[in-house]
Amino acid sequence: MTKQGMRYHQHHHKNFNQNMHEPTIANEENTVLNPHLNLSDRDSIDSNHNPYHVGENGRNSSHIKGNSKITKMLLLTQIMAGLQFTWSVELAYGTPYLLDLGLSKSQMSLVWIAGPLSGLITQPVVGAFSDRSTSKYGRRRPYLIAGSLMVINAFILIGWTKEIVGFIFDSSESASKLMAVFAFYNLDFAINAVMAAARAIIVDCLPPSQQEEGTAWAGKMVGIGSVIGYFMGYINLMPIFPFMGDQLKALCVFASISLLLSDALLCWAVSEQVYSDEISVKTAWDSTIETFHSIFKAIFNLPKPVQYICNVQFFAWMGWFPFLFYSTTWVSEIFVRENETSSDDVRKVREGSYSLLLFSIVSMVASFVLPHLVTPSGTGIPLKRIKIRHFFKYPLVFLTLPKLWTLSHFIFAFAMFSTWWTESVFQADLIISLIGISWATSMWAPFSLLGEIIATNTENIANTTNTLGDIGEDSRRDSISQLSSSTIGLVERNRINVEDHVYRLVETSGGNSDSGRIDSGTILGIHNMYIVLPQFCATFFSSIVFALLDPGTAVSNDNEERTIIKRHGETDAGADSIGFVFRCGGLMAIIAGIYSIKLWK
Repeated sequence: MTKQGMRYHQHHHKNFNQNMHEPTIANEENTVLNPHLNLSDRDSIDSNHNPYHVGENGRNSSHIKGNSKITKMLLLTQIMAGLQFTWSVELAYGTPYLLDLGLSKSQMSLVWIAGPLSGLITQPVVGAFSDRSTSKYGRRRPYLIAGSLMVINAFILIGWTKEIVGFIFDSSESASKLMAVFAFYNLDFAINAVMAAARAIIVDCLPPSQQEEGTAWAGKMVGIGSVIGYFMGYINLMPIFPFMGDQLKALCVFASISLLLSDALLCWAVSEQVYSDEISVKTAWDSTIETFHSIFKAIFNLPKPVQYICNVQFFAWMGWFPFLFYSTTWVSEIFVRENETSSDDVRKVREGSYSLLLFSIVSMVASFVLPHLVTPSGTGIPLKRIKIRHFFKYPLVFLTLPKLWTLSHFIFAFAMFSTWWTESVFQADLIISLIGISWATSMWAPFSLLGEIIATNTENIANTTNTLGDIGEDSRRDSISQLSSSTIGLVERNRINVEDHVYRLVETSGGNSDSGRIDSGTILGIHNMYIVLPQFCATFFSSIVFALLDPGTAVSNDNEERTIIKRHGETDAGADSIGFVFRCGGLMAIIAGIYSIKLWK
């Protein structure tokens, strides 16, 4: 336990008996207790009762094919690469595609509400319903397959919108816009459903001792999927696959195929446990309602360190959301202004994808390098005591994870303010590549810091529950897998037990004993809300800015690349509306950076 964790423990858990030992964790062959029964019900369960049917592999546990650990990890986590490929296609081509159909930037920004809306709704709902699925095919795979089919359906609608609308409505422009908006909402909700199921499978299939390694492999697969997706978006696929029509259609086809292959490989390699309906005490709907109720009840009673992290995330994501969705269009507009031409060179609409390719490469490299540079929290030296020799000894004794997170916010802010004087694509590429460092840190630091707080308190509270006896690992993974996919990696990394009615986590801020304690799953759900809600704010703000500075008008769809360039060219003589939104995001990053200094202590 770090010094920081010890201080936090001493402040919030003075009444805990430090001499009590942890309960023994049962192995996977032992009886699995239902995490949704209360303690008295648990005591009355016969020791030979098994709430799971025998799975496909003839065992009472999940099973992964493969003769080595590396093979098993690859087969289990490769789904993340296929899923990230589909997400990369949406990020790189979504905004230019909507502009091509004739949507103004203000209208287009409202379409991206689908992202945070789907994250807020789909992930917890899919998690709650799949937890109680009694399908003979497993709890997660039916949702995984159904979500993937929805993704493919959305890609068909996106790639062939004009053809489908022309066949039904005789090429109605309004109908094309409506179908495109519907397709993107469909895509976002479907991707979140697949993500929730995929993350849950990873948790279900690995014992606590391998959860951290599983998270690391999943992160590697996400990085690989991003690089492949942005690379294919950058290269010109038409000379290789001319029969596919255009670049977007080709990407939709390849994204669909990659997701199907990933699904098939995962379903072949992994045998899930089959849940028995005889232990379903709560309905999925009751569980879903209870989840949302507990989140809203506890949102104003967070422990101070958790509240600090959530506040930082709120301001940070006010900056991240515009960058992720509008960077492609921003680079394309710079390319047009720099070259002062509207030729049919398809590189104009692929420049943004190339920039995101550089971004993903830097981010992936940083995710491997940065953990080796950071010293554990609570062991670093003060900044005023830094000496030259400290820069040549690794890990850097002065660089703790909270300090690195603070630094990443200021790097992002510097990059966003640099858009003010960016005049060439080369400069834009440098800026977006630099942001890759901040992105890698943002995908790691807050979850690890939050996990340290949760793991510390879970360990302390577990010391008071030794009278409960053995607790099955499957029950632990059962409860963990209920959390949303956006925060499940945190749980995987820290191997947190969030078993209902047994492990109640941290006391509310201020140490008021009357206010009760907040369950760890509730804390993670609230943290996810602090990531999602600022995206709504950023979306509405962007819509207003685009409406005022760059209203735009519809342009005929004579040629895909030419039309996109025409619409980008509308801003040549006008304001840099996207750059203005970026700089406002940089201001939010400065606020996040200043606020994150509170986590240094």
